[in-house]
Amino acid sequence: MLLLKPLLVTSLLLSISSLSFAELTISEKVRPLINSQVNPNIQRLDIPPTPGNISLPSFGQGIIGWGTGPDGAEARLNNITKADVDKLKTQNVTLEMIETWQKFYENETQRNGGNPTAPFRAQLMKKIVSLW
Repeated sequence: MLLLKPLLVTSLLLSISSLSFAELTISEKVRPLINSQVNPNIQRLDIPPTPGNISLPSFGQGIIGWGTGPDGAEARLNNITKADVDKLKTQNVTLEMIETWQKFYENETQRNGGNPTAPFRAQLMKKIVSLW
């Protein structure tokens, strides 16, 4: 009986370490290590203001209409009109606000190459400025 106890403990420890290794291996396959594409030499700008300090989703998706992700931003870039921009003016959006958002997303494009949405939002803001 005394010899059985160390054998059981050893078996248990080997099983646990094997399980941990298997979980780690599976975890690495499911969630591979992601290399950051953030340029540490470019500082992130402060989040620009929104009309009445509304939330970013309310501003971006609700007022600007940029949807979600790069596809939503690209779609809005391709379909925004002068009439849409005129409507923005009635929603307390200012030209200065749009220009600040343009600078923010241009900076994000340079700072974080892993952000696929930033270039489209920067171009969208630039287009809004041109239609202002």
